[in-house]
Amino acid sequence: MSNTNTRRHLLISGTVLGVAASAATAAAAAASLSKNVELVRAFCKAGQDLDLDKQMTFIAETAIYHNMPDEPVNGAKAIRELLAGYAKCEKAEIIIHRIVEAPDGTVLTERLDRFMMGGKWIDCPVMGSCDIKDGKIVVWRDYYDNLKLRAQMA
Repeated sequence: MSNTNTRRHLLISGTVLGVAASAATAAAAAASLSKNVELVRAFCKAGQDLDLDKQMTFIAETAIYHNMPDEPVNGAKAIRELLAGYAKCEKAEIIIHRIVEAPDGTVLTERLDRFMMGGKWIDCPVMGSCDIKDGKIVVWRDYYDNLKLRAQMA
């Protein structure tokens, strides 16, 4: 198989073209972040501050929170109950490595969520996706390695 017919070659060549074509757009986007990106940053900051009331101001009444691979949690009341568990942590850090808004307004985050429990840090690398409508998170999905997370909690 020639090097030009590999998946890796196609991805690299597509990425190079995409980067060259969008450099000006990326520079302009970096200069002013969208309201959706700022909303997700503020939501994460409230989580880091263990401020449940503030976090809930960003959640729509009919929102869905889906920690993969767990079952989705439906509605603000149920989401509040779930998030209340994090308030038992001694400290939290939500480190956003990358954040970007898709053309449809969905905000994607690559993060490290850290929680100190019993004097021990539990690290959870996360890829998150937030759908936002009318200034509120309506669907929030987090993808992470559940087995690795549970092993740290044992």
